[in-house]
Amino acid sequence: MTPMASTAALDRIAQIQNFWAREFAYYLNEHRSAGNRATHMFGIPFLIITAIAGLFYLPSNWQLGTALLVGGQVVGWIIQIIGHKIEGNKPALLKRPISFVMGPLMVLVEMAEMIGLHFGFAKEGRKIVLGDA
Repeated sequence: MTPMASTAALDRIAQIQNFWAREFAYYLNEHRSAGNRATHMFGIPFLIITAIAGLFYLPSNWQLGTALLVGGQVVGWIIQIIGHKIEGNKPALLKRPISFVMGPLMVLVEMAEMIGLHFGFAKEGRKIVLGDA
């Protein structure tokens, strides 16, 4: 089934009562391309892991800690920006600041689904945005 136009999808997404289904639908609407979602599945964990590692090393080795923090953020964001160039849209974070938190959670949901865990709210979000049953 062909994905609906973005404005029509946004109207339908706004009607979703379940918070998690609505947020997953917003995420999917902004990340329709498999290439964009793939860059996020790599870029977001990269951002998180290098930030944690950087903070861990900062007290004992500030050069390594700073390199991990700054370098990790630069590389991680470049990866995600490339994904949005593939998609042809701006990062959702620029449109909805809550995406700063929801993006990583939605990537976690997609990763969990790859190993067989499934969530009703994700199915509902996909049905609205992609027409999947």
